[in-house]
Amino acid sequence: MTLVGVERWGAVEALLLDVGCGHERLRTTIDRVGLEKAVDVAVAELVERCRPVPLSAPVRFQLEVTCGGQEAGRVLTLDTDGLSPKYGWVSANVPRIRIDAVDLLRGIFRADLPNAPAPVVTWSDAWADESLAYPNADEAAFARFQARTSAMQALLAAFTPGPANLGELSVAFGSDKWASFHWYTQHYQRHFAPLRGEPIRLLEIGIGGYQHSGCGGESLRMWQRYFPRAVVYGLDIFAKPHVRGPRIRAVQGDQNDPGFLDELGRELGPFDIVIDDGSHINEHVTTSLHALLPHVRPGGYYVIEDLQTSYWPGCGGDDADLTNASTSVGRLKELVDGLNHMEIPGRSNDGSSYSDRNVIGLHFYHNLAVVEKGMNAEDGIPAFIPRQYGGGEM
Repeated sequence: MTLVGVERWGAVEALLLDVGCGHERLRTTIDRVGLEKAVDVAVAELVERCRPVPLSAPVRFQLEVTCGGQEAGRVLTLDTDGLSPKYGWVSANVPRIRIDAVDLLRGIFRADLPNAPAPVVTWSDAWADESLAYPNADEAAFARFQARTSAMQALLAAFTPGPANLGELSVAFGSDKWASFHWYTQHYQRHFAPLRGEPIRLLEIGIGGYQHSGCGGESLRMWQRYFPRAVVYGLDIFAKPHVRGPRIRAVQGDQNDPGFLDELGRELGPFDIVIDDGSHINEHVTTSLHALLPHVRPGGYYVIEDLQTSYWPGCGGDDADLTNASTSVGRLKELVDGLNHMEIPGRSNDGSSYSDRNVIGLHFYHNLAVVEKGMNAEDGIPAFIPRQYGGGEM
């Protein structure tokens, strides 16, 4: 199956993997993909991260990246619209930012390196106006100098993975996962924090914006920033061609089509994290869980958001029979029994389902469930323990 509109990652994924494997392995990978392509990957991430700064005029910088005897140059221009790069070198006297390619990639993508090597900045004397002379500095010149300094600070801040607080990132990117309709991010952080520095694959069902092609992608951008070594996929029933990023790809498809989901998992997975924030229709939720759970890695997570629809008849829910297995919460309750399937007479491993054997943890929060994937191979209580228990301590 060819998934239309899903580009391959090229050099991105190789660099994300090897950025955690030591200097020499990463340097070998840079040599293999080429220094220019490696710098393209780093600069694309800087463009995504660097916040716009209120400037009266654009500010330019020269980025100089070295690797052995090679050099690659990019002219970076920051203005009120953000950062834009251009190949090559600038002849003007501008601040120069010089860094080794290995240090550049490790600093950008390694969330577990709080003391990553900083780039060397060579300031330009011409950057400040001649009227910026103490103690009688011209006020307008001083204001321009402060604006340019803010531009430098914004650019250098992009050289690190940035905030680890998902609540802050949710607000920054406009996601509704915190302080909007939901309060999910603290639960996500509890489970996902150990994975933050890992090279993971994340799929979120539901890009957002409904049928409007120009809307959505807020949560995908949040995940891209939180997981600096992740590749992030968004699945939506509607086309979302504008939703992309250095490590974001949008896929169009139906979450209620098990055949499509299986092929998606085979082609783009296995995933470390799958998050269902799609239609929230109960049939769709259970179909997606059944089809995609096999494409989650052991040790990974399958998350279902907005479980309130399990109680809404208009979405296929049931507010009368709370054990109805056709609802999303009803299906999750079955997973609890499956977690303990070795204790159910006649079921054991011979009569177990895929989810019985491959779910090792279930965590429930308000309108949110986190399913933990793994090998559920723990044996049951020995047969010599009496099944009719009349008191005392087991």
